[in-house]
Amino acid sequence: MNGSMQVASQPELSQRQHQILKLLQAGKVNKEVAQELGIGLGTVKQHLVAIFKKLNVSNRAMAVSQSMEIFQGQESRGAALQMADFLECRPCVVLSIALPQEAGHAAVKLMYGSLAAMASAHDAVFLARNGNAGDVILGIQRVTEYDLAVALQTARAVYDDLLATDVQIAQKLRGCMTAGVAFASMKRFGGWTGEVIASAAIASARELLNEVAPGGFMFDSTALDMVELFGVGGTQDIAPTMLLQELKNLHWTGSRRAYHLVGRDEELARLYAALTDAAKGNGKLILVEGEMGMGKSRLCDAIAKLCLKHEGKVSFCRSLPPVLGNGLYDTVKGAACSAEQVAAWLRDQPACFPELVVVDDFHLLAKEQQSLLSAAGAEAIGNGKLVIFSGRRGMHENTGYPNGAGISETISLRRLSAQAIQVLVRNALGKGAIKGRAAKVQRMTSAAAGVPLFAVELARHHQTEQLALPLRVAINARLDSLRLDRNLLREVAKNTVGANLEEVAVALAEDVGALRTQMERALAAGVLSCSAEGWLSFTHPLLRRAIENFEME
Repeated sequence: MNGSMQVASQPELSQRQHQILKLLQAGKVNKEVAQELGIGLGTVKQHLVAIFKKLNVSNRAMAVSQSMEIFQGQESRGAALQMADFLECRPCVVLSIALPQEAGHAAVKLMYGSLAAMASAHDAVFLARNGNAGDVILGIQRVTEYDLAVALQTARAVYDDLLATDVQIAQKLRGCMTAGVAFASMKRFGGWTGEVIASAAIASARELLNEVAPGGFMFDSTALDMVELFGVGGTQDIAPTMLLQELKNLHWTGSRRAYHLVGRDEELARLYAALTDAAKGNGKLILVEGEMGMGKSRLCDAIAKLCLKHEGKVSFCRSLPPVLGNGLYDTVKGAACSAEQVAAWLRDQPACFPELVVVDDFHLLAKEQQSLLSAAGAEAIGNGKLVIFSGRRGMHENTGYPNGAGISETISLRRLSAQAIQVLVRNALGKGAIKGRAAKVQRMTSAAAGVPLFAVELARHHQTEQLALPLRVAINARLDSLRLDRNLLREVAKNTVGANLEEVAVALAEDVGALRTQMERALAAGVLSCSAEGWLSFTHPLLRRAIENFEME
């Protein structure tokens, strides 16, 4: 009876107050609590005053002592529910690799060491397991568009390390790759807490690995879908089953799934006018900029084809991300190249007119590489070449040309009209019979909200109401890179008509001033917008759906 009365009389603490008490138990001072939770020092002090009042105590020591009893009483009743508040649904890639049972200790140790090293270098999670097998899970700490390429790079590294020490054992190595979602306990501003991971993709990888013959490598259908979307594979098609030693032939090219260039007539006409000038020896440097999925690469491909049609010369390179070496990929020769080589091509005298040099995904290059190519580009236009640097917004800052000096023109790709998006959706759906086709076209056109990549991927996965995995990766990669306040985004996502900051602050039991800073970051990143009346909403409907998918389904 006394025990029941004690539980019933326990004070009701908010989620934030629970977090602060846990940190106090760990011996954290106010400054460390603020840093851990991403809130202001003043906000921590306000919460402590409220906690002391609720617990009827006068200092930290008394609060910690009483909270120990409270938490012990709550663990048996609500631990699972509390943990669910921190779980996110994360798109992930799983690489599973195994050696045969007869492999010696040294070979198994080498394999585990290689997997662990690659996982550490790429913010992945490594799980060693019985049977001389191991898994590397990418996307838990941070999703990127290059997780597939990193997984392939990891498999190749393990194979090469074994090959250098024991050829026979290396030839018996087997592996596979799957893609899916994982539920992981995440920190407020991103990054795994280190506590929980649950994923059907891991189980699928382990099951698939049992089907792989020694020396072989397999992809599941979802991984192959992602491979095609994000430009892994070089010039060859990837089969579901291949030899592990053939992975060396697979390269990240950045050449994504092709779709018709729609709704960019004006932009293409501007590039064609510049190409016409270049045919007369009048060089130009043009920046093509836009957010992810707006069709920058498609536009560059289109002008390159027009240049070749006019018997011109084309050099077309895509920049590699830092995780893959910070080089470039020559799409014409189908081989890797360096920034120094591209700079030399820019500085060379034109072999003919017109001559076009394209550097796509310019934003991925290191600052010194951007500076090198920018200087070479200035020389190229003096020699009569047409130079195009394509990348994300903010290209003026990346090129190093102050106030746009030296840049002939900038083409900013905006969202397409509903009519253009509808054409893309219809093309992607094809001519086959689809139940409720007209209604689906309208829904997908509305959901894509002007972004070509979203339109195509929604159409390709029209059978499911859930956000398709390739779209989750594309959207979450952008959100993860921004390190925004997920609690703020979740609260805004809960209300389809918008929410004001004061309401969000009350729901989160947070100080409005501290939360305003996080709101301003989200506004500056282009994820949230704020009306004149102060209502917060997402700038794109699929961003809201991606935030909803952070939570357990």
